[in-house]
Amino acid sequence: MLEFVLLAVLYAQQPPSPFGKPPAQAIEKVGDNLYKIGAIEVDTARRTLTVSGFSNDVTTLEFIANTVGGAKAYESALTLDTNAVKFNAALMLLGLDPSHARRAAYHLDPAAPAGDTVDITVEFTRRGENVRINASELIYDTPAREVLPGTTWVYTGSAFINQVGYLADIDGVLIGFVHSPAPVIESPRGLGTRRYGDLVLNPNLGLAAGTPVRLTVRAISVTQK
Repeated sequence: MLEFVLLAVLYAQQPPSPFGKPPAQAIEKVGDNLYKIGAIEVDTARRTLTVSGFSNDVTTLEFIANTVGGAKAYESALTLDTNAVKFNAALMLLGLDPSHARRAAYHLDPAAPAGDTVDITVEFTRRGENVRINASELIYDTPAREVLPGTTWVYTGSAFINQVGYLADIDGVLIGFVHSPAPVIESPRGLGTRRYGDLVLNPNLGLAAGTPVRLTVRAISVTQK
């Protein structure tokens, strides 16, 4: 039953096509509590999803992760091997509910988004050593000369615009932190007086462009509105 519901979600969120809606991407059960949606691995017992990707050639950041070919790669730390429809379906498979969300009304909305909470970690290899960080450690506050403190993130689910498509896929963004309506996951942290260009990819990580990464999202809590 769960797979059927998620297949319906995948089908409903496919962008319009001149040849009609394309077939939904299958959710493949690969073990007890284990599923695959494209390149995304889902463990419903641990309430985690994991997906591979690579670091972008970028300095200024507004997003943590973009889709394959996403238009915002120039201000995203990572490209993940998925699209937004599959990413959102995987999160819903973990029990996260978009009806609990309060999305940003517009880009740089000062009001903090809200929703079910998640933890995000990123792993990569540096000089032969495995490095595991909280996703917030990708972001360096240049004026303050410090990494942003660790935080939980909120699932907003992005939005579907009639006759247009799924906003996260249109903008090509998955995880953001500047309070935009497009990402599937957002940061509830306020931006304060920071200006564009203040937040950059953390130079202390030594994360060269093209470095393979693994990103894991873990569902923490489901909170009713």
